[in-house]
Amino acid sequence: MNLSKRQLYAAGEPLGECVTRKEAGRLVCGGGGGSPPEKSTTTQNIPDELKPLAAKYASDAINLSNTAYQGYNGQRFADLNTTQNLGIGQIQNRALNGSSTINNAEQALNQNITGGQTNPYLDQMVGKAQDSVRSQFNTGAVNSGSFGNAGLQEQFAGQLGDVATSMYGNAYETDKQRQMQSIGMAQQFGNQAYTDAGQLLNAGQLQQDQAQQQADFGYQQFQDQQNDPYKKLAAMSGVFGSFPGQSSTTTNQGGGGK
Repeated sequence: MNLSKRQLYAAGEPLGECVTRKEAGRLVCGGGGGSPPEKSTTTQNIPDELKPLAAKYASDAINLSNTAYQGYNGQRFADLNTTQNLGIGQIQNRALNGSSTINNAEQALNQNITGGQTNPYLDQMVGKAQDSVRSQFNTGAVNSGSFGNAGLQEQFAGQLGDVATSMYGNAYETDKQRQMQSIGMAQQFGNQAYTDAGQLLNAGQLQQDQAQQQADFGYQQFQDQQNDPYKKLAAMSGVFGSFPGQSSTTTNQGGGGK
């Protein structure tokens, strides 16, 4: 059997908060289908004195986000300088064209290995020495009355040979020693061009390092300029978080019955 709300109310049955009814002689209106849970909303309040800063922060942040990418137009790396290019050029010239000193030493060494070369100056000296021996022999032979003696002639030829052998031998040994010393030193003098060019490269490296420091400083200045707006925004946002006068407001919202 179904009972109406009126019949249930007349029987004294509880009808709930959602039913319109009379209690203690007064009319109580029901709230409908039940009350929803309360909701609370908290709003951060910016002090009046910070509102201009907040407005500027928002404006600057928007402008910064709209800024197009700005690349660095300055020079990042120092090029090779004139001094370095001179040193490189000297090295290339020495490597491609060789050294006249080393070439002369090589020629002399080849002559020593081949042999058969004569020394006109030494030949002249030997000839003069032999003439002196010949003159002395002739004078002695004439004075002794033995000019034309076969034994003396053989002795005379031997003396001439000894003079030539001694002079040529001494000159050969001395000349060979000097030549070998010169050949050994040729490499040192021939490579002096590389040493000089290396000193040019060292001097040029100092110049390049200085230019690179200037380029790095310019790039650092550019980066500082690009980061400056972000630093200012960070400083402004820090004020909002540390300002003691800021407050918050909480609003509660509750539901009603039907």
